[in-house]
Amino acid sequence: MTLVLAPVGGYAAPRGEASERAATVGYARVRVVEIADSVTMQRDQRGEGARRTLLVLGPGFQTSVPLGSSGRVTIGRASDNLVEIDEPDISRHHLVLHLGAEVTLEDLGSSNGTRVGGVAIAPGTRMPLPAGVPVELGSTMLVVQDRAIASGPRRLWPWDYFEARIEEECRRALRQGACFSILHLRCEQRTAAPALERRLAALLPRLDVVARYVPGEYEVLLVGTQARELEAEIRTLVAALVDHGVALTLGHARFPDDGREPDSLVAAASLRAQHGEAFAAGDEGASLVSASNAMHELVRTIERLAPDTMPMLIVGETGTGKELVAQEIHRRSARTGALVRLDGAGEGSLDPAAEPIRALLGQRGATLLVDEVCELSPARQAELVRLLETVERMHDEAADAPRVLATTRYDIEAAVASGQLRIDLFHRLDGVTLVVPPLRSRREDLAPLVDEFVAQACARLSREPPVIGEAVLARLAAYRWPGNVRELRNVVRRAVLLADGPVLLPTHLPLEKLGGAFSEAIAEVDAVDHVRAQFESLERERIVEALARAGGNQTEAAKLLGISRRTLVKRLDLYDLPRPRKK
Repeated sequence: MTLVLAPVGGYAAPRGEASERAATVGYARVRVVEIADSVTMQRDQRGEGARRTLLVLGPGFQTSVPLGSSGRVTIGRASDNLVEIDEPDISRHHLVLHLGAEVTLEDLGSSNGTRVGGVAIAPGTRMPLPAGVPVELGSTMLVVQDRAIASGPRRLWPWDYFEARIEEECRRALRQGACFSILHLRCEQRTAAPALERRLAALLPRLDVVARYVPGEYEVLLVGTQARELEAEIRTLVAALVDHGVALTLGHARFPDDGREPDSLVAAASLRAQHGEAFAAGDEGASLVSASNAMHELVRTIERLAPDTMPMLIVGETGTGKELVAQEIHRRSARTGALVRLDGAGEGSLDPAAEPIRALLGQRGATLLVDEVCELSPARQAELVRLLETVERMHDEAADAPRVLATTRYDIEAAVASGQLRIDLFHRLDGVTLVVPPLRSRREDLAPLVDEFVAQACARLSREPPVIGEAVLARLAAYRWPGNVRELRNVVRRAVLLADGPVLLPTHLPLEKLGGAFSEAIAEVDAVDHVRAQFESLERERIVEALARAGGNQTEAAKLLGISRRTLVKRLDLYDLPRPRKK
């Protein structure tokens, strides 16, 4: 088992499998070498963080590297560079930045060349690099930002960026049937947090993925962990930290048992660390807020249909609260039995002959919730059909026979059309289909949800709830919330942990994640979206110009651009440029 430390927006592959793992996650790997007195870590004479920041942007990734006031920063594809960028159109030793009163750049004889402000530079020539001027290395762009930022231990990364790494791992695990775990470490004494960070850094590279959640709380990603491996690793980790006088609590969550999305896994791990007991990765502690017309209509439908015994299918995006809807149906039905949840992606059997299902069928007034029914294997879907047949016969004999509910995040018609969901199973479940709207389409629910989540977080901390400013609500309202209500709850809880006064401020929010100016997140560095847009506009113009110079010959145009023909074709598709026809 390997623990992986992800750089900002990138991926640090375990040693010995860099090429394979970088290709698996689908974007380039950016690695910053850990050197105690590296120029990427030096502090200036005022004792502040590095005066400059190097932004690295490429197809599908972005990262930032704090720069010192003097020294050399080598950049290239080889592992002995201070900044390693694993992209095929970058040379092993591509260029070097010379840091001083001003930054100068020197191309080291790269194969595909370097462009500064759109102009190719001669190898071996040092030239000034003003702040904000884009440097192009094939499909990757570098920008030096002349700003002061706060810098911590170089190998502990902001949680907002680390979350993207978890999302990549979720997708990889779903494709490959793999598993992984997240650990949440909570330092009991805030004054001991620096010691904990130093110890975590000392455990590198063995612990080579750690992120700072909030001050005093840390997340660790464990890739490829089986249950026994995880238990052994936890014991080893706790022993190593406690031996150095650090008192902490630890919670963990495992994919897919505790969830299949970053938000549910992070919530499970952090709650376990906070409470010292096992919590399910559902939507515990939340309620169905219905300030919007869409949710008001959904609640009214639940009220009318809950007393019936027919199966129901609950459809909605990840994190919308489908399990909450199932709980509300069960509660309003006045059924006396338990709500039993079976995970569609789990290993348990749904066969009516299996012992847990027989016990469930013996409970009067029970409700069976099959989570993510479209992720059931064909064999388990067949089992569910047999189970529903059994339940239907029981309903003919008793009104309090068990009821079956199912949830899915997929487009149900598309799932049936593609064969992902058996059509006979769909017809048995489709007595009623309830659609839970995404948070972005019910903005009226946002403010009451924030109030609720702030109150919940403060109750656990025995604190008075802070005042929520209009600027905070405006920032939250501008975000699309792909993770929906669950994502909002996690963001609000983390903001409450970061708040150190009576008012919740925008600075307590993950501004990078919410699409705000990147400058606010790293002390007024220019917005990444603006920089990326500038880069894409410049690259598009260069492609059009190169094709014109090459008379439409893609191979020749690729040579002029310093990229491969395959990369050029991808860029043509990306920028919706027509492919030149062969004459």
